[in-house]
Amino acid sequence: MFNFKMLMKCCCDSTSTNEEPIPEKPKIAKPELVNLRLNDIIQGVKPDPKPIEESILAAPSPILFNELPQYPKLKLRIVESSSVPPNTVYSISPSGLENSRRGKQDFKTFIGSTWEDKGEIINDIAIEESGQGMGNQHLLIKFIQSASKYTITDLGDGSGTFVKIATELVLKDGFIVSFGNSHMKVVSIGSNDQKLIIKFLEGPKINEEYIFTAQDQMVIVGRMTDCRIRFDDTNLSRYQCHFSFQEGRGWVLKDGINNKGSTNGTWIYVEEEFEICDKMMFKAGKTLFEVNIEEYS
Repeated sequence: MFNFKMLMKCCCDSTSTNEEPIPEKPKIAKPELVNLRLNDIIQGVKPDPKPIEESILAAPSPILFNELPQYPKLKLRIVESSSVPPNTVYSISPSGLENSRRGKQDFKTFIGSTWEDKGEIINDIAIEESGQGMGNQHLLIKFIQSASKYTITDLGDGSGTFVKIATELVLKDGFIVSFGNSHMKVVSIGSNDQKLIIKFLEGPKINEEYIFTAQDQMVIVGRMTDCRIRFDDTNLSRYQCHFSFQEGRGWVLKDGINNKGSTNGTWIYVEEEFEICDKMMFKAGKTLFEVNIEEYS
């Protein structure tokens, strides 16, 4: 099994008196205290008890409440898995998985093959596929509050986390692209992004290296005789994927050809934070996930 971890080295006391107490003028919460409470609400943190004059409940501000940002939620659906029923859905809010056993609202959702490690709950979602590529703590979904977006990252334990390429992907140094039984690494993109060097890490062309320049125009990968990188591999489509140089963008990869996708898809290994988009599909171990983003309405 290909191991990406080996490959790639966040009441005060009152005194009773006989006199009728004089009602005090209500104290208005300071703006900075209101903002503090609002931030606690956003992050799902239960605030410490405070005197009423310091509480947001003492003087709620309509302006501040109207300006409270409304963040999207994720619906994570199991498409196929060896251990979880298809169409199982997990709801993820900015603070993390809803009703998580891990119990930490830290903007993170961990997925792995087990619930606990050394008596501590380490995952929010457990997919029991430890013998099929799912790592102990396999991947992380995180909400980036400053950018109002979710990202996904492989954690280096297991056979890797891969996102299906649905649109054009601008290649960068170190990217690993997967299709069939092959893993292809972008070794280098030269000066002015015009020179591309790729090397196969696993599969029928392991250790083979290819160099392309902007003049090569379209480079097609697949089983047909007109493919620049040709395979005799029935796991691949006739036209699996292609990449080309685009002025101002650099080298761009796309699944299939002529708007027709490959049968089993072309995937990128998410070693670093990769932004999650609506309808995105990713796989870890033997489990395939689909993401739906629910915007606030």
